[in-house]
Amino acid sequence: MTDHDSGGSAAEFCRKGLEDGRDGRHDDALVSFDHALSINPDSASAWAGKGFALGKLGRYEEEIECCDKALALDPACTEAWNYKGFALGKLKRFEEKAACCDSAIALDPENAVAWNNKGVALGMLGRYTEEIECCERAISLRARYLSAWVNKGYALGKLRHYEEEIACYDRALKIFPFYFSAHLNKGIARINQRRYEDALLPLEKALSLQPDNPRALYRKGSALSMLSRHEDAVACLRDSLEGDPTNADAWVVLSNSCFSLGRFRESGRAFDQAYYIDIKDVRGGIARGFAQLREKRFDEAQRTFAEVLEILRR
Repeated sequence: MTDHDSGGSAAEFCRKGLEDGRDGRHDDALVSFDHALSINPDSASAWAGKGFALGKLGRYEEEIECCDKALALDPACTEAWNYKGFALGKLKRFEEKAACCDSAIALDPENAVAWNNKGVALGMLGRYTEEIECCERAISLRARYLSAWVNKGYALGKLRHYEEEIACYDRALKIFPFYFSAHLNKGIARINQRRYEDALLPLEKALSLQPDNPRALYRKGSALSMLSRHEDAVACLRDSLEGDPTNADAWVVLSNSCFSLGRFRESGRAFDQAYYIDIKDVRGGIARGFAQLREKRFDEAQRTFAEVLEILRR
């Protein structure tokens, strides 16, 4: 992070905040940046650092406020643009996230983080070809950028280029063999290819890294269900739903496997759970889509309504 501080003590607290953040001690980092700001309230670095810490604690609106204060003091603070973009993405405001990334790139065209984050924002808006271009730019700047390799793979998968997608995950795993997301996404790609047996190995590797991860358990359960290994599927899906009971897709697959095993009452209960979640998701999606239209966030509204239609088609 560029140091814009004028007071030495404030700079020291900023450095401590950065160290705390790198070690995952985000509450301590927040305290350090608050100390820096008590000494020098005009420190753009401290405001940006505080915003980053708040974001890591899930306090995204406050992160945006801090980044705005940093940018009011120093419009050339690329970190503040990146952190603000991160928070906007967490709030599903992807057009605004992409705009923040563009601001960071205008200041620093070789900022790999900004290119990668822009790609993610564009991908969430359904602009997968552009996401790939952004990720490739990030990778050209930082060849071992794990997140960019995985994000490029994700976009290729959305375009149904599954072998190229898997090649991206394999590249990431060559760099770091214990990268959970690469194993998980590789398993999902195999499922999308209907190669369910081949999906199990990467999914089991993902679960060896995060044994209780609901997404990995759901995907493994789905693959097992498609292989007619319904007893195993039910066990996996129950574990998944214990971690995330809001996953309607997991309830649907559980219902199907229970039905195949002749457990009709359990199948019906699982289907009812999926239906109840779907109704809430449809209502929430419609309300969110109309709110996005009112705010003239048209690409995001289109994506939201597309998600509602996918639920209704299930």
